[in-house]
Amino acid sequence: MKRGQIVFPSLILAFTAVMLSLGYFHYQYSWTAFAFPFGAGLAVCILCAVEIANSVRGRGNRAPRASELPPVSLTGVAWLFALAVFLYAFGFVFGAALYLLVALRGNGFSWRLSVGTAVVALLVTWGIFIKVLGVQLPIVPLWID
Repeated sequence: MKRGQIVFPSLILAFTAVMLSLGYFHYQYSWTAFAFPFGAGLAVCILCAVEIANSVRGRGNRAPRASELPPVSLTGVAWLFALAVFLYAFGFVFGAALYLLVALRGNGFSWRLSVGTAVVALLVTWGIFIKVLGVQLPIVPLWID
């Protein structure tokens, strides 16, 4: 067990707990504004606590060494920059879904999985972020405005 396996998750846990406490006790955010950060912060705290417990007990998988990882390819970097092109050309909502469709099909996944993932991404982006949370995401392509 390395000290970093406990210290790093502990720092994340402490930071998240302090920020949630500040939001609730000091800034007194309304539940409408605080519900999502609270849920996400609670999930982070639980995951950090589980990681700390696994490190203390000596459980968990060994992380791969850098020499065991595949090298970064030009194709991988191109796919990363392609996301920015898709978001600019088709807008955030449709661009992200279309990017997933093209990226999954380009990497050899089935049409069913590719289309299903793109549709779920579209529905989550539209339904949760735009309709439920009211985030002002650019729906139309950025070059139109």
